[in-house]
Amino acid sequence: MKYNRPPVYQAVIQRLPFKKEAAVRALGLLLFGRRIKAVVNQSTVRLDLLESIQKSMFLGSYEPTQTAWFKQCLRPGDVFIDVGASFGWYTTLGALLVGPTGKVFAFEPSPIASQVVEEMIKDSMHQNVLLTKAAVGRETGNVSLFLPTTRHLHSPSILQSDPDFVPVSVPVVALDHFAPLENVPKIKLVKIDVEGYEPDVLAGMERLIKEKRIENIMCEFNSGWLKRNSITPKQLYERFLGLGYQVHMQTRLLENVNRNDGEHWSLQDFWFSLPLKKVINL
Repeated sequence: MKYNRPPVYQAVIQRLPFKKEAAVRALGLLLFGRRIKAVVNQSTVRLDLLESIQKSMFLGSYEPTQTAWFKQCLRPGDVFIDVGASFGWYTTLGALLVGPTGKVFAFEPSPIASQVVEEMIKDSMHQNVLLTKAAVGRETGNVSLFLPTTRHLHSPSILQSDPDFVPVSVPVVALDHFAPLENVPKIKLVKIDVEGYEPDVLAGMERLIKEKRIENIMCEFNSGWLKRNSITPKQLYERFLGLGYQVHMQTRLLENVNRNDGEHWSLQDFWFSLPLKKVINL
């Protein structure tokens, strides 16, 4: 495992007092969309600065609240599962926090995003990270993943949201039947961010949950995506509670109305955890 310092151009932009995003975009345009070497959570990653998620990763500003949750939750030696690894922000953060004695299992079906994560693992020599290029769902098989055709925001989903998205066939696995987890007695954290497919991920790990092997789950609730999966945020929330979890922390509820179709949507992240066992002193 090799940890690195940010290259000079990245460090300079991160320290700018203002217009950081404009500077990143200008650099991305100069590169004509070619990926550039950066350091994210002390791991070497090659990023496309014209894509929104990767731009935030370059600046070190991606999802600060949830990032703080990770730092509170994970410790050296822990096991972390990243479902919907995207371009690797939480995979790199998890690898840093659990250290060489811990383990990170990352799942990402998008060929574009998984290539970035795969190269990161190789460049940073992360022996504690296992990448599986697959979606996670209720059962093992294959599924169509819809990829966006624009590069501004890479948000692929198993649930079709745009007629211009391109379908590709990808493998899907259920965590309950994922062989490398069979001998793992305790999973400290599972992060789920899969654009509305969260209920299916949850259904495919119920055995692990019932065996009390998953201590914490951090999950994004996007009402727009969940609606395409015929479930509401409230119903998904109640499903977590029904599985024995309680809310440890939650982000502020964001709400808006789509300008194009008037559809109302909401976005909120939750950190669910198993109740702490009470210790009775006699």
